[in-house]
Amino acid sequence: MTTNINTPVVIIGGGLSGLYTAYLLHQQGIPSIIYEARDRLGGRIVSLPSSQPAQGSNSQTERYDLGPSWFWPDMHPHITQLIQDLNLTAFPQHQTGAHLFDRGRGIPPQRHELGMASSPISMRLSGGMRSLIEALTQQLPAQTVQLNHQATAVTYGANGDITVTLNTPNNSMNVTTQHLVLALPPRLLAKTIQFSPALPDNLIKHCQNTLTWMAAHAKFVAVYDSAFWRQQGLSGSASSQTGPLVEIHDASALEGKPALFGFVGINATARKTAGRDTLIQVTLNQLAGLFGEQAGKPVDAFLIDWSEENYTATEADQFGANQHPLYGLPASAHDLWHGHLLFAGSESANSGGGYLEGALQAALAAVEKLTTSFENESILTTKQK
Repeated sequence: MTTNINTPVVIIGGGLSGLYTAYLLHQQGIPSIIYEARDRLGGRIVSLPSSQPAQGSNSQTERYDLGPSWFWPDMHPHITQLIQDLNLTAFPQHQTGAHLFDRGRGIPPQRHELGMASSPISMRLSGGMRSLIEALTQQLPAQTVQLNHQATAVTYGANGDITVTLNTPNNSMNVTTQHLVLALPPRLLAKTIQFSPALPDNLIKHCQNTLTWMAAHAKFVAVYDSAFWRQQGLSGSASSQTGPLVEIHDASALEGKPALFGFVGINATARKTAGRDTLIQVTLNQLAGLFGEQAGKPVDAFLIDWSEENYTATEADQFGANQHPLYGLPASAHDLWHGHLLFAGSESANSGGGYLEGALQAALAAVEKLTTSFENESILTTKQK
């Protein structure tokens, strides 16, 4: 076991909230290190490239979201501003054309010519939401990010230092810091990290009872050579009472091939029983039944089951909520360890929880507290001199 003492701030979790925390701190000249258990950054943000990019496109622009796809400028000012600051290209979700409604039981899909346009308008990013992760990462010093480092224990010492134990593929290590930001789902941190002294009982219960957004769900994307549904006057949106996809939308790349995506309505246990190959095949059969034979023959077919992602979901995340949960932290999460233990992550946000906006809101709140703490420490040090 090795020991490093090299940064005033340690961030556990390299999803959007953890990266944005490091980005904000870097802007203020405060060094930090992100430790991420996965071999990639982004957390629940995953954008996969086409295996056969369209002419004039590439694997950076022609990508398809298997995690969050949308943001809403009218409701989400922070992510809207960040996307502008990073000079990323946003474009509206395609909604032109009719919407299909499938009741099943041998009844042909009903066609609603007025469509199902959302209000306010949903926006997407060229290159997928992965573009946001890449742009933030490029703003950070190279040594800021450490992948394949899983936090397993956190200890608060009598001298005020915090020791974080991390497992890597080759060994384990201890990192000592003065400020720790936990930027991962509350349910996951409650299960995977041992705290000494223990966190308050009501905070642990809160974490255990906080649903991890999208952890119970699966998402499917099918990529095609042509947008044949648009040629039929369809928007690519559909809803089904039979599934396996219960909600379908156009997922075409701004620069690249057209695509459809859908949320799988079968629960996690049934998905596991069916198996990946079977689930993909019945999903393609459903798309063919809705949009025609071409829909069953995609260039690429992507499926991600978030309930099987160990760094996202726990056993408690096998069933999703019927409505959007109320997120945020209880009073017992504030001023822990004299304000040196902080929480970020979308589920920790007091507003926008579960959305990308919530991830940014939580990071902003954590950084505000960190900045105040550093200012107070600086004043105290000056007085002592």
